[in-house]
Formats: sequence, C-alpha cells, structure tokens
Amino acid sequence: MLDDRRGRSVAAAELVRNFAHWREVGSREPVMITHHGLETHIFMGVDDFRTMAANEAAPPAPDRMRELANRIHQGLILCNSDLTVDYVNSVALAMTKRWDRHLEGKSLWEALPEFAGTLTEAHIRHSLTSGEASTADIPSPFRSDSWLHFETFPFGEGIALLLRDITADMRRHRLADVKSAILKAMSVHGGVGYVRVSTRGFIEIADDTFCMMVGLPEDRLSSVCLPDLVELSARPQFREQLERVLRGEGDKRVATRLLTNEGALLPVEAAIAQLHGTYGTEGAVIVMTGNREQAGAG
Repeated sequence: MLDDRRGRSVAAAELVRNFAHWREVGSREPVMITHHGLETHIFMGVDDFRTMAANEAAPPAPDRMRELANRIHQGLILCNSDLTVDYVNSVALAMTKRWDRHLEGKSLWEALPEFAGTLTEAHIRHSLTSGEASTADIPSPFRSDSWLHFETFPFGEGIALLLRDITADMRRHRLADVKSAILKAMSVHGGVGYVRVSTRGFIEIADDTFCMMVGLPEDRLSSVCLPDLVELSARPQFREQLERVLRGEGDKRVATRLLTNEGALLPVEAAIAQLHGTYGTEGAVIVMTGNREQAGAG
C-alpha cells in the first residue's frame, strides 16, 4: 500500500507473511507498519537508523571563534575577499556607533562609509592584496576628540580589522609633550624656577633655575623641606599656604623671601599648585620668579 504523504506502509500481518520482500523495501526507504489501520512502528534499514540517530543526537558545534570575538576588548570586523562584512563583534559596533544595526552581508564601505577614501581604506586594501599586516593610529571618524589604533591582516580568504580606543593614551602623551615643552621654555627663560614637593613638603625635584636662586645644587636640595628655605619670619605663613594646597583647598600665590647659600634673602613670587596622581594627591608643584636686585642681607 502506498501513501503519497507518508511513503509506503504495511500491515503487521502482511509484514510477517512477506518479510523477505518488506525487508528489501525497508533497506531502501522507511516503511510504516500499521495495526488495525493505525501506524505504530517504522521498518527501516539499520544503517539509515544509525545515521539518523547520530544526526539527531549530536548538538550543533558551537562557533568558538565567535564566542572568543565577543569576549575580547577590541573591536573586530571580519570581511570576505570582496570586502563584504562577514562578522562584527559588539565592541566594534559600539566604537563605530552602530549598536542597533545589522552590518553582516553589507559592503564594508556601505556599512562604514567613514573608512572609505581614507588612510584606513589604503591599509585595508594593502593587506588584502599583499597579505601583509598593517597598523596605524588615526583620529576616530566616529567620535570627535577620539583616537583609534587599527590593525589589518589577512584572515581566511578575506581580511580582519582590529580596532582599539587609544584616546586616553594619546591625551597622556600630548599632555606629556606640553609639560616637557613648558619646562624647556622655563629653562630657556632662566627667570622661572620649578620645584616639585612631596605631600609632606619635601623637595623631590628642583630645576637649574631654582638651584641658582638659592645657590645650592639639586643633590643638596633633595629631601629638604621647602618651607625651611623661607626666611624665618615668613615660614609659618608659607607652610600654612602649602599645606592648604596639599589638602585640596585650592592653588595659591604667595610672595615671600628665600634664604640663599650666600646668606642673602631673595624676594620671590611663588605659585603653588596641587599635583594630582592616579591615586590622589601626590604633592605640589611650585614655580617661582625672583628679584636679585631687591635681595638683601638677612
């Protein structure tokens, strides 16, 4: 009996009477076995059954690469050889401000037009044609005042892009450059002294100009309490102003006089600013200008 929807079927009694025939049929296709007209069993070859059971039992293999890509802290974009986007992890979506968009299947230039016609495109195409990895630091085309480090390298038949936000690093380096330039300018000026003190007011760094002001080399000034270099009568006021800055009560400008190694008193205008570090206050920075023409004996 042939059922167009379910395939062949046979009554249980018929199967017993003509087992050899139905065994041959069952080796080629499943046969439904009926009892009083109701389908109760399936008669099929053991090889087909084992194959079907194995396919049903085995869960789909997890995509470990995509699991890893979703856990890394860098943005990852994978493209096919024609630069069609194959995969974008959540970090890359956040960096490119595409949180709510589906980019897979689109051309890279359609998905991220900000990369088209830029240095980034040149690096991408170079890696794709040459098989070489390439890196660069660029201003982010997605966010103002932000920087990205990107890396391109061949991956499978296509290419991979790694993106990392380096805004904090760039700001630190730029600030370091500014600080270095300011200190160099002060040194060239020759009339502005620079001292850095600890949270207890002890000198940690003194520049050449300050050393000339007091007439002592830096190694002699190291670990000296700065208020001790102020004339005795003005020392309490200077110490109080310095401590207020260190406590975070605001930066101060102080006029005072320094004791020099020559025994003279040097009038100075000092500006005291709190030095902030990663874990809080790390001391203070003092810049001073002196007037040797007004210096007199103590």
